Amino acid sequence: MPGTPPLMLAEKAVSSAPGGLMNTRDPIIAVIEAHRRACVDTRAAFEHQSAIENALVAGGRAPPDGVENDTQWLAANDAAAEALAVQDDLAVKLLETQPTTIAGAIALLTYYVDVVTTMLPEVAFPELDGNRPSIESKLINEPRRDFAYFIIRNVAAALSSMTTAVAMLMNSEFYMTV
Repeated sequence: MPGTPPLMLAEKAVSSAPGGLMNTRDPIIAVIEAHRRACVDTRAAFEHQSAIENALVAGGRAPPDGVENDTQWLAANDAAAEALAVQDDLAVKLLETQPTTIAGAIALLTYYVDVVTTMLPEVAFPELDGNRPSIESKLINEPRRDFAYFIIRNVAAALSSMTTAVAMLMNSEFYMTV
């Protein structure tokens, strides 16, 4: 279409292509929502554990060797540990799931910023040991990296892939017919 800016043509072509870059069914959105729910569940599990501990201590019902040996507290502790494990697995999935859309990349970065401004990062995101392929160091003597580094690396890789896809599309016959 004469006179239409190339970027607008590319966006139109990509959004109309199956699985296009502007597709709103980006898998990262589901992972973000699952992690958000897991954070709420984890917080609730730890609050429940704390409430049980407070009730045991306040009511004088704590076992002589400490609340850590009370069966009710142990069950709450196990539930909290399980919730935290789910939350941590989903946090790592945020690093392993590459956004497929610009909106998904924005959502991931925005979610990370929102989380670290409303709670301590170590509460929502696990300390990484670098043993997973998605978070391994790329350099032999690379210093340990924090969660933000891997979020940014994930988004940068996604945007690079999207840019390559747009470039290929703009050089294709599909683009020439739009």
